[in-house]
Amino acid sequence: MKKQNKRCTALIAAAAISIAAIAAAGQTLAASSGDINADGTANVLDAKALAAYLTGDGTLNDPAAADYNSDGVINAVDLTLLKRGLITGSTQPENPPAAGDYYVSAITYAASSVTLYNDAGEIVDPAQAENVTVENGTYVTITKPTTDGTVNHDISVDGECANGQLKVSADKTAYPDAEVVINLRGLTLSNSSDSPVYVESCGGECIISAKKDTVNTISDGTSYTNADGSAGAIYSCDDLKFKGKGTLNVSGNCADGIVSKDDLKLWNGTVTVNAVDDGIRGKDSVRIGDPDDTDYSALNVTVTSQNGDGIKSTNDSDTSKGFVRISGGTVNITAKGGDGIQAEQAVEINGGDLTVYTYQGSAYGYGNSGDGNSKKNYDGSYKGIKAVGLYDEAGTTYQSMGNITVTGGNITVDSTDDGIHCGGDMTLTGGVFHVKSADDGFHSDNKLTIGTENSGKYDDVQIYVSYCYEGIEGVYIYQNSGTVYIISGDDGYNAAGGADGSGSTNDPWSQGGWGGPGGPGGMSSTFGELNLRGGLVVVNSASGDHDGIDSNGNVNITGGYYFCNGQEPLDCGDGGYSITQTGGTYVSLSRGGNTNLSTAYTFKDASGNVVGTVYSASGSPSVSSKDNSSAYSGASVSGGTAIASGKVILGGSASGGTQLSAGGTNPGGRQ
Repeated sequence: MKKQNKRCTALIAAAAISIAAIAAAGQTLAASSGDINADGTANVLDAKALAAYLTGDGTLNDPAAADYNSDGVINAVDLTLLKRGLITGSTQPENPPAAGDYYVSAITYAASSVTLYNDAGEIVDPAQAENVTVENGTYVTITKPTTDGTVNHDISVDGECANGQLKVSADKTAYPDAEVVINLRGLTLSNSSDSPVYVESCGGECIISAKKDTVNTISDGTSYTNADGSAGAIYSCDDLKFKGKGTLNVSGNCADGIVSKDDLKLWNGTVTVNAVDDGIRGKDSVRIGDPDDTDYSALNVTVTSQNGDGIKSTNDSDTSKGFVRISGGTVNITAKGGDGIQAEQAVEINGGDLTVYTYQGSAYGYGNSGDGNSKKNYDGSYKGIKAVGLYDEAGTTYQSMGNITVTGGNITVDSTDDGIHCGGDMTLTGGVFHVKSADDGFHSDNKLTIGTENSGKYDDVQIYVSYCYEGIEGVYIYQNSGTVYIISGDDGYNAAGGADGSGSTNDPWSQGGWGGPGGPGGMSSTFGELNLRGGLVVVNSASGDHDGIDSNGNVNITGGYYFCNGQEPLDCGDGGYSITQTGGTYVSLSRGGNTNLSTAYTFKDASGNVVGTVYSASGSPSVSSKDNSSAYSGASVSGGTAIASGKVILGGSASGGTQLSAGGTNPGGRQ
């Protein structure tokens, strides 16, 4: 049984007993009140309909009739009064509770006061409440867990208040593993001098559930410091989870929107966050989408941050923490003054639809030189997705972590800084990527792996980089499977040693810095190695001194299909390094440029089957094959699967065209 539904389950059970009694008595009420199903009579069917609605399992034909006490809110109180009215004709709750039940299970905010209710819908005096305290009229503190093995009473909260607080302060010593479950059923809560929702202490986790068909809004003031010496519209010192199928709007007008100093989970609901600084921040982790679920249609997260990061995890000392994981749902991030996603230790994406926009996006541009080998200066880090990693005390020498792993999902990035960047290893074994960046498309300070070795697949990973400075950049690059299509201002692939310094200086493009005009195009000139093992790759570099596929060390081609378009289509380092081909097929096109990419080139395997057709610049390309494959220009293609915005067609059939021959264009480098 899901813990957040225990109170609703208990309510249904209680309702079922009362409804049975009502049915036995054969009672009905006048149609003017309680006729929820609009059949002309208020009876047991209406009570059943309201019970189903309150647990998220039904809808209301006449919502106005469901507001039985006419207080403007549809909640458990209305169900209790309706049942009592059907039995006795009375519509008023007893006050004080007849049975001495002072355990609060519902809270209704008003402008200067709150009303507390027990599970029977009876009003509870704040002075007698067993699990809640009230101060200053509208500052409510939940002092006991709602679920600890003996108590199973979620707390429902609704109403509207411009100066109030909902606080959780459960004794961790007395309740070390207990949870507090808060059901939002139409709450608008603001506070200008504190965090409106503040979880001070919770032994287990605090679960906030926005219930179906409700809109809930939480907002703070522009200048304050909360009890933790920080600020956030929803702020938790312990684990925090969001669920439900309703809507939650959060405005962080002082600093952050949603904060947890431990783990933060977003499992369900439509959550919209607007924040001055970071949108969503979880110190130990931020997890979007329950990994045990299969249906994420009810999970929609939208984050806008003005000066900070969109989604952030900040633990920089524990390698098992400090991560962001996305398992599903729809996630839209706009980070106007920082990174879209930043994790100190790791980012993991296993599914979902993710869209990220940072700063001014790729429209920030390369500068005015016209050759793609210069950049405008900017001060800050505006990467789409970033994993930092651990460094030494001086902050200069990389130690470990900083990994990015993607196994699935649809990922769209439009960023001013690197699209996807990590200080550690980047592993892309699944996913569909559409990336535009005024800097690099994908950058790893260490190992960058695309696809799965020996899989023979061309659609397991799909990467389309339509605008970038350099497309794929890392020290060791392993191209194993999938399809990659790149339109770059400088190199398409670049394997080089060194670390990315962008975002740490005012001018990451200056002479002598990494990626400066005098450097090799993105990293220092020490060492790198490029291993081309499989997949289908197309790179189109800008006209000028820019390579299609470049390595400061060796280039090893053992399998796959490659279309290399650059001044030097394939280039290796000058320190005795070489290009070695023992398998695979590549086509070299020199100085084709990265515009007018409309000429069709088709790869066929040794059996004459079409592997794929790619679109690039016109010219006089040559082919080199070690597996008896062939390549054609201008073939007539039909069928197949179009990917990379139609720049690649996998499979299908092709006829005619001109078969490319060996020789001709110099691939560059050594072989």
